[in-house]
Amino acid sequence: MNRKNCFALFVLVLVFSGACAGGGKPEALPEAPAENPPEDLYWKRAAGAQGELITDRMGNSVPLARYRRIVVISPGAVETLYLIGAEDSILAIPQGREPIWPEEKTALLPSIGNQARPNTELIVSLEPDLIIGNTMNVSLIEDFQRRGYAAIIHGAYRMEDIFNSTLLMGRLTGREEEAEALIADKRAKFETIRKELEGRPLGLKGAFLYAANPIMAFSGATLAGDILRILGVENIAAVPGAAEPILSPEYILAEDPDFLFGTISFRTPEDVLASDPVIARTRAGREMFIRIIPTSLFLRFSPRMVEKLLELYEEMREVSKRR
Repeated sequence: MNRKNCFALFVLVLVFSGACAGGGKPEALPEAPAENPPEDLYWKRAAGAQGELITDRMGNSVPLARYRRIVVISPGAVETLYLIGAEDSILAIPQGREPIWPEEKTALLPSIGNQARPNTELIVSLEPDLIIGNTMNVSLIEDFQRRGYAAIIHGAYRMEDIFNSTLLMGRLTGREEEAEALIADKRAKFETIRKELEGRPLGLKGAFLYAANPIMAFSGATLAGDILRILGVENIAAVPGAAEPILSPEYILAEDPDFLFGTISFRTPEDVLASDPVIARTRAGREMFIRIIPTSLFLRFSPRMVEKLLELYEEMREVSKRR
């Protein structure tokens, strides 16, 4: 029997609520399906009875048109709009436990409250022509849709979702060329990694951990799993049908990961080590290849993630060279 089937696991839907400026939880990673075929994008563009539409995974649709008054509840969408030069279309943004890039500019924007439970009356009073929610706002966005507002959820299961939503946000704001140029640049950086891996595979394995007691990790059907695939390393938590499996101490010891990335519940490498004594006995623990990935990069579904991933790749490449 494959060792990956020798430990107990179950799927836990990751739902974060109550995020607030002073100490709430970060934005949530959407529950992922068991498989993500290439055409199964989080945002899709399609023809409708009234013209072209953009539809999210929850079925919320907005006309493909130029929007100039956008309330943006998703921090990743805020960052994306700034990256493509469409910040003049932003009416208001949420508060969170971490600032939204670019901090010196977003700090001056009106706030609609915390991103899990924004102030609905304030949003309505701003008279937006588009509302971009996040994965904690499913019911809220559905309610806005029923009330006749153009409202859509911004999320991602993999990097391709981030690239695709960036292009579509460019079309929604009249910044299509800027969006295309941005994504072309990011894709080129990933292509460099792909070519390097063809000549020299890293031969490393590890996992993205998000919780302790028990230790839980992201499988291949999540954005984290896609990141590890892009980096050319094996995800020891890639279990078919399980979005966030439990990693038992016996399994972790048997797999002997080369690296471990902590996020969400982990603040320091020491937190990862303290989550179970066996981690110190793995190669990742012995060599202290344990890194903390800020949720402001990892869960914001923003193209800004690419540069952080390049940093991780360079570090992994140096470790691989020493093996």
